[in-house]
Amino acid sequence: MNQIPTSAARLALKLGFLFALILSTAQPSAAICQVSTQAPFLRSEGLTEVLGDVVISCSGFTPGSVTTGNYSVFLPVNVTNRIDANGFTSQVTLSQDNGSGAVPIAGSASVGGQSVTFNGVSVTAPPGGSFTVRISGIRAAMNQLGANKSVSVTIGAPLLTSSYGPLSAGTAAPSLFATLSSSGIACVGSPVPSTITMTNLFAAGTALASTRVTEGFDGAFAVRGAGTDSGTRFLITYSGFPAGAHVYLPDRVAGSDAAKPSAGGDLGSPAAVGQYLPGSGTLLLARVLGSDVNGAGGILAPQLTGVTAVTLDSVTEVSLTNGSGYAVYEVVDGNPNLAGESAQFPTFVGLPAGSPVSVASESISLAPASTVATATGPDPIPRFIATTPGSDCTLAGDCQASYFPKLNVTSGPILLTAIAGGAMTSTPGYIPIQNTGGGTLIWQVAVNYINGSGWIQLEQPSSSLNGGSLRVYALAQALAAGSYQANIVVNAGPAGSKTIPVTLTVQPANNPPPTPTVTISQVVNAASFAPTPLVSGSVATLLGSHLSGKIVTVTVGGQPATILYLSDTQINFQVPPGLGAVTSVDVIVTADGVGSAPFSAVLAPAYPAIFAHGIRNQDWTENTATSPAARGTVLQIFGTGIPNDSTVSLQIGNQMNLAPLYAGGAPAVPGVQQVNVAVPSGLTPGTTQLVLCATVNGQPYCSTSYSLAVN
Repeated sequence: MNQIPTSAARLALKLGFLFALILSTAQPSAAICQVSTQAPFLRSEGLTEVLGDVVISCSGFTPGSVTTGNYSVFLPVNVTNRIDANGFTSQVTLSQDNGSGAVPIAGSASVGGQSVTFNGVSVTAPPGGSFTVRISGIRAAMNQLGANKSVSVTIGAPLLTSSYGPLSAGTAAPSLFATLSSSGIACVGSPVPSTITMTNLFAAGTALASTRVTEGFDGAFAVRGAGTDSGTRFLITYSGFPAGAHVYLPDRVAGSDAAKPSAGGDLGSPAAVGQYLPGSGTLLLARVLGSDVNGAGGILAPQLTGVTAVTLDSVTEVSLTNGSGYAVYEVVDGNPNLAGESAQFPTFVGLPAGSPVSVASESISLAPASTVATATGPDPIPRFIATTPGSDCTLAGDCQASYFPKLNVTSGPILLTAIAGGAMTSTPGYIPIQNTGGGTLIWQVAVNYINGSGWIQLEQPSSSLNGGSLRVYALAQALAAGSYQANIVVNAGPAGSKTIPVTLTVQPANNPPPTPTVTISQVVNAASFAPTPLVSGSVATLLGSHLSGKIVTVTVGGQPATILYLSDTQINFQVPPGLGAVTSVDVIVTADGVGSAPFSAVLAPAYPAIFAHGIRNQDWTENTATSPAARGTVLQIFGTGIPNDSTVSLQIGNQMNLAPLYAGGAPAVPGVQQVNVAVPSGLTPGTTQLVLCATVNGQPYCSTSYSLAVN
């Protein structure tokens, strides 16, 4: 391709003016031409954006007079029209309108870097002496300009006494904004239906994570048109899926203005298979199969036709290689005059049950992605720089919506002590992490050292999804006595981040800190927090001080207990089953080799207690005065202290010895029992009392009375 340097192009312009003066017919002094431009919004990510037209409006010319010369437009960025082997493009047009419509008056234009030139063009004045000349179709690498900037052009033409400009021919603006329901895609065991459709994936409960795309201005999501190889495309790139994962995407996605927008159900709208009315001019995305990794080429899903709305139920699997893959959507319909069209599509992920929890990554950009910012012959039009879009939550008005995950870290500064040259600190710091929003919170942890390095050791939960607790230890083997600082950063992306300062005080080896005393102050019922007897297999809570450590054990009557929760002042544990007929046991906590004094606890065959918020209505709402249970519906009661071999009965109001519909272990919660019972139909609406009983060897053991609201 032969490109004319900018300086050479400007010289050609000056020569063109001289040529025009020699050949032009003399004009009366009343002849005048004014230049104007159109200034549309242009995609700042784009490399081939069409500038607004340049219009030269003339009047007062002698009818039949001829003006001949070169017509040039100079840009501050590269011209990127498609060119032939000689550097000429037919995509830019020069036309004349004498009042009855525009007529082309020149052939191909030469492209030279940042300029376009039509050489030796003759313009004949019509009988009225008034006409317009229009230059249209110039494509430019708007990404070179930067967002929210105007592209100012300068025009040279024999109709003008000098170059004219600069004039704005467009304003670069971000065209794509996007939101992912989470900062990654949580990969957990998830079923896949035998017949893969969007309806069946929803019904099977296949895990999903939605992506929403929103246009930044009217017409930014453009359909395929003359001189283009595709409509606006979106390249979705995935990585990090575990072995055995199957990923599915809808073949078509109905936008926000469609008959029924597509929705995954995790971005504020109920899960919905979209519907689209063919030819409606509403936003519709279609999968492109077989494109290259940049999103160019490939085959579009067949065009939809007809006069009734079409349900968009079909899906296609994304091909993965070593856990990575990509997919492409193209805009095939839309409304160029409607601001802020958006669409959301779910990424369905199927995994075998029991698969380890992991997190996959997703990114999205406009496509075809390219770095070619010059005029060429073979490169696709349109094409875009691959940039990460900003969040569209401001456009959607849902930045603080409850369905987005929200990081909550309540930890204050962590203070650790150690002995110079010693091993790990015995008492760790704790960083509790919670998701106080919706969706799935995905978080990561980083350590930034202010002085020293490598002296923090983190013990993380098995999964960095939603809640968990980090334990922070200090390693002092390589440290001299002194003070050391670092920051631990918990980062959940859009869901927030938290920085926790850590200070380690390293004491000289000859002045070790005193070993903390492990103390048990109370052993209480985990449901009621009252000092009731323990029951084999039930859940109990142990309160005290210095209970945490690197290695912590609890024994009850000499048998090891399963620890369910651990902090420096509280341990929740499951009482070992099969403790026999003893009526009292010793409870001992050992933390990093330091044992507590034995705590004597009473043991009983049964002692039912219901957890706070543990009485649930049939629809899973908590039973309260404002959310009563309907007579005849089923209550779900969660408690502890109910042996598996006991006979369970209930009293509700004046209804005695009610048999449960189910009484047994609660799913996946050790030591917690679930009791389901139908609310008697003969109860009087209002507040009544509920008592839960467990009979062992003919002896009933009953709970205290709990309030129950009935309507």
